[in-house]
Amino acid sequence: MSRPSPAATRPPGLVRVATVVVLSALVSAVLVACGSAGGGATRGGSPAPTTGDDQDRAQRAARLLDRYAAALKTSGSPSVDLGDQLEQQEGDWEPAVGENNKLAWLTGHLVAVAPLPPAPGPGRVVDGSLGGVSTTVISADAALAAMTGRRSSCDGCTDLRVTGASLTTMDVRTSAGTVTVPAWRFTLEGTAVTLLRVAVPASGLVHAPVDWTPAPVDGLRPESFDLTPGGRTLTLTFTGAPDEPGPCGADYRGQAFESDRAVVVAVVQVPREPSGQGIACSAIGAVRTVEVTLHRELGDRAVLSLVDGQQVVRGSARTIGPPAR
Repeated sequence: MSRPSPAATRPPGLVRVATVVVLSALVSAVLVACGSAGGGATRGGSPAPTTGDDQDRAQRAARLLDRYAAALKTSGSPSVDLGDQLEQQEGDWEPAVGENNKLAWLTGHLVAVAPLPPAPGPGRVVDGSLGGVSTTVISADAALAAMTGRRSSCDGCTDLRVTGASLTTMDVRTSAGTVTVPAWRFTLEGTAVTLLRVAVPASGLVHAPVDWTPAPVDGLRPESFDLTPGGRTLTLTFTGAPDEPGPCGADYRGQAFESDRAVVVAVVQVPREPSGQGIACSAIGAVRTVEVTLHRELGDRAVLSLVDGQQVVRGSARTIGPPAR
């Protein structure tokens, strides 16, 4: 069966959704670290990190892996890990309303001015290979309530008036690759822009740690990763200083900390000898990559950033949207 466009509306009983995280008894996480060449990086059965910063990163990664395991344990079964990508915007805001409407969306200022569709029947959870299980699909009112649940001050902005909703799907990039989830598309008064919200109930979502505070030792956040055919080497893409000699360039290495359920990754700068030169460097970041090799294949494990505890997506940068709720 050919796969329709993510924007195509589907009847209630034919809904496609994301990769399933099957919850089974959690095995105690065994933390290991590996990385690319550079001081403190380790591979395979090499010794654990020995520098102070590496030890701090290993300890923080262990706490993050524990929190992620707890998030899986408390989520419903089956559950879907979409990270913070629960909403998307389709189209560009018109100049006359763009500033107000974007702020209203980000702060949850939406109000329905017309009846919205009820919950459809059970949907189907599928991954990229079209395998999956049945799942519940929430009503448009419930999806809108999730969007307005983050309502906060917007300095007097005008509410977005929701005029209708239709059941559709949206593509979400995750550590497992691009997956398709059921979503409600909301139409708005006075604009051609529509807003999408995942139609999976909160009980069916993995609630990854949201109280994770960055620390100076965390390094840079990987924006995405690619996986080698063997499934053990991750190529992390990030924005850093240029790959060039001299005071304006920088060297980096990656680290990975593994458990049975997830892999935490970090990108850290390798110190260079001071040049003693006073020079002004460009503030423009360069796209860089580093590799980390895992002890075993990634499989269905999530890849998390040590910086913020959120998923690192496979293949390309994540979609930017409002905070997940």
